[in-house]
Amino acid sequence: MKKEIRNRILSIIAVSTFLIIMTTFVYVPRQTTLLSALAFLNQEQSFYMEDLSEGLLLKSAVPTKDIDGLKIDPYVFKVVNNSNKNITYNIVFKNNKEKALERGKEVLPSHYLKYAVSDNNDSKLEAKTLSDDGILLTTTITPHSTEIFNFRMWLDYNADNGAMDKIFIGTLEVSEVK
Repeated sequence: MKKEIRNRILSIIAVSTFLIIMTTFVYVPRQTTLLSALAFLNQEQSFYMEDLSEGLLLKSAVPTKDIDGLKIDPYVFKVVNNSNKNITYNIVFKNNKEKALERGKEVLPSHYLKYAVSDNNDSKLEAKTLSDDGILLTTTITPHSTEIFNFRMWLDYNADNGAMDKIFIGTLEVSEVK
């Protein structure tokens, strides 16, 4: 009698464990699929920037003439608009002052940096001095389209000793103009 009760209890535990394990295997893929579908839908409705290069890097820390700066290998990125509307946006260079201060260094002021940003075929390649607000370009992208840009940055040829012993840690971002 005791043996029979023990066998029934073990059978109930075994069946319960089997059902819990099978439910978990069935449920997890559905949850993952649901999350993937939500992420896909979110991306389909978004406006974003994507790197096409290995990263943004100030390749030379010596003052550079504009004519040479315009020949630097560009950082390439694309801006994607998957929405159903035109979006006017800014391409902004953000100098991360907090990270520089964490390292105990002063931030390289914007007026020491020159840049050029252009569409993929470099049709409007022009050297400019970085402004304090960091806005590089304001443009509009049409619905369901992609724009590719080339970005170059260098230390201004006229930089004086005030640029020495400064660091810059920057990123490019896109922000919608509302």
